[in-house]
Amino acid sequence: MILHFKNARLIDPEAGTDAPGSLTVKDGLVLARDGTAPKGAAVIDCGGKCLAPGIVDLGVKIGEPGERHRESFRSAGLAAAAGGVTTLIARPDTSPAIDTPETLEFVTRRASESPVRIRHMAALTKGRDGREMTEIGFLRDAGAIAFTDVFRVSTEAKAITRAMAYAKSLGALVVGHPQDPGLSHGAAATSGKFASLRPCPGRDIRCPLPCRSDHDGPGVACPATGQGRRP
Repeated sequence: MILHFKNARLIDPEAGTDAPGSLTVKDGLVLARDGTAPKGAAVIDCGGKCLAPGIVDLGVKIGEPGERHRESFRSAGLAAAAGGVTTLIARPDTSPAIDTPETLEFVTRRASESPVRIRHMAALTKGRDGREMTEIGFLRDAGAIAFTDVFRVSTEAKAITRAMAYAKSLGALVVGHPQDPGLSHGAAATSGKFASLRPCPGRDIRCPLPCRSDHDGPGVACPATGQGRRP
């Protein structure tokens, strides 16, 4: 089937362009841009609305398994489709955690009812408790695209080192949360004037080096060394 979208606002993030135009698509593949409608094509007048690549939402909390009353794969997919999101990357902080191939296979089957694509991250450690690494190789073979314990940060350096070394040997992606449990434990706010006046237990987020961390996309950059790192 050939579709011709006219009077669209074409947004191309890769080329960095945002301009009016038309687009011709056949069976999900772009045939031409700013051309005329082919014979027999279904013409859709966009009326100036945006036409862009589908958005990928990285790190979505979905309530299956364990909390389906909060959100199911279907309800999450419907909400995503309404907002232009065509792919969801689901987090493993479910109940139980996605830390075995069997659990991953279960949620993969359940996700098939969603109107958008859903891919899954798996837990880096069993139960996300930071003590023993999961079967990273088997989980990767079962379809896990990344490994993370989400907001649970382990204090077991040996366990995390072993898990990350093994993941590296397989070429697996590890997504980390930049937080030191020793600084954040029991805290309700960042240390400073606000925490002192309330009063609230403060969290000291100062670093010995002028480093920057990204909360929404975990990573660390350190100007002192001129190097950046993303998991």
